[in-house]
Amino acid sequence: MTNIFAKKRMITFASLALSISLVFVSACSNGNNSNSGNGGALEASSSAVSPSSSPASVEANPFEKYEPAIEITTVRSTSARFKFLDGESLDNNAWTRAYENELGIKVKNVWTTDEAQYQNKMNVTIASGDLPDLMFVSPAQFQQLLESDQIEDLTTAYDQYASPFLRKIMEQDANGLMKKAATVDGKMMGITGFGSIEQGTPVIWLRTDWLEQADLPEPTSFDDILNIAEAFKKDHSGAYGIGLNKDLFGGLATIEGIANAYHAYPKIWLKDDSGKLVYGSVQPEMKQTLATLQDMYKRGLIDKEFGVKDGNKIAEDIMNNKIGLIYANFWHPLWPLQEAMNMNAADGMRWKPYPVLSADDQVASPSTTIPVTGYYVIKKGYKHPEAAIKLANLQLKNAWSDEAQAELYNTDKDQTPFYLYPTISMEPPSKNLEAGIAVTEAYRAKDFSKLNEEQKGYYDNVLAYLDNNDIKSFGNALIFGPGGSEMEVLKKYVEENRMKIGEFYGAPVPTQQMKQATLDKLELETFTKIIVGESSVDEFDSFVEKWHKLGGDEITNEINEWNAAQ
Repeated sequence: MTNIFAKKRMITFASLALSISLVFVSACSNGNNSNSGNGGALEASSSAVSPSSSPASVEANPFEKYEPAIEITTVRSTSARFKFLDGESLDNNAWTRAYENELGIKVKNVWTTDEAQYQNKMNVTIASGDLPDLMFVSPAQFQQLLESDQIEDLTTAYDQYASPFLRKIMEQDANGLMKKAATVDGKMMGITGFGSIEQGTPVIWLRTDWLEQADLPEPTSFDDILNIAEAFKKDHSGAYGIGLNKDLFGGLATIEGIANAYHAYPKIWLKDDSGKLVYGSVQPEMKQTLATLQDMYKRGLIDKEFGVKDGNKIAEDIMNNKIGLIYANFWHPLWPLQEAMNMNAADGMRWKPYPVLSADDQVASPSTTIPVTGYYVIKKGYKHPEAAIKLANLQLKNAWSDEAQAELYNTDKDQTPFYLYPTISMEPPSKNLEAGIAVTEAYRAKDFSKLNEEQKGYYDNVLAYLDNNDIKSFGNALIFGPGGSEMEVLKKYVEENRMKIGEFYGAPVPTQQMKQATLDKLELETFTKIIVGESSVDEFDSFVEKWHKLGGDEITNEINEWNAAQ
């Protein structure tokens, strides 16, 4: 059989995992003393990009302004997290003005939609053939556009216009995965959307004011979590023990952290004892996870209506004092916990993060993925493909370099999320973890002289919240500060090598393109029916058989073929 992945050149998983550890160790050893999280990366990158991966000389200015200005059309997803200053919008803000004033690029949003509907609307747009000039697409959509020859080769544009900072992130951070993931047959076909590996892990968020009222100690095991959930349900009228959203996976109030308590790792591909990649959702450990969730539902610890509640509804329940315990990701202190605090802090509301906890005597490993989230691509035939490279250059410069203006382009004292606005958004993968380390050290030393501007902004938030009880600063303080913060939990995950990282990434294999949606629907429906008691826990065994027969075996073979080619 011909290896369908033989032409693809990707990094090995082991080398990527090693690079994460080395980045973290470096950050810890120097305390981030040289602004290496942002501006330092720009300075270092100018001399560190290897000649083999870059042109011998680049005459073009990475920030060359178009005269006259050009227009680039795009499409965007939004969410409840988007907030704007008076008179501003996604079409008129500091970022759109910077694009026009500094680059001569007028960005036009053809359509916007809620993030929950974005992929569906993007599919309709692709099917229509009426594409915007620039778009962010999923790995599956990227593969579809490649096969139909609908997107531009960005190789020349990148070679001529990529800034040193962009080159460093694309070619060196995470061992070069970002550029390699977007390179097909030697051509760079997009700009990879890439997140932080550690930031994809689940974290337990607890209302510590409720914990104190229940006279319970901080949790050290999953049994403690169940006891706390029971107490929260009992002590607070209208509340239930733990939040859960209808989609079960990926984001706010999901089950990955509960599965991790039983050493189950749904939705990711991992090596079994033989070294073969297998799908976590069909492994035996998931059956015990579902049995526990079914029991929690029967006991009323999970909302009886969770099956119709998305993340926005969960957020409303948090704000309305119906939830005091959730599994969530790193950014949730900014939303919805920040808004919940704005509404309820005067009544004593307080939150604190904890690492995922085990149901037995083995340490729980939080699950995560190698976060290739999608690709920024340019429509075939657009006259200025280099505009995408320039937009990325400017976003990195204005947001994360020595020239960054955090209060204009990141967030202001009122926590307005300017960082959500850029048309192309990138950041150094371990930037936030390094910032957390630096800010915590600065706070304890009461010396912020070594912080860059972004870190200084977080330091001010920490100071305002911890020393002056400024509730508006809660979100960033609970992410970056000392005394129990998100980054302290993530530091523990990395420092103790606890993360269970999915080993398959990039574009879907052929059978996934045809059958993954059907398998995902089967998984969600089966798991939901088991949780609510419509099906017995033994239905999991039937699900596993169906999964294999309906395409799972083919996908497993193709993914292992991909893995063998790495």
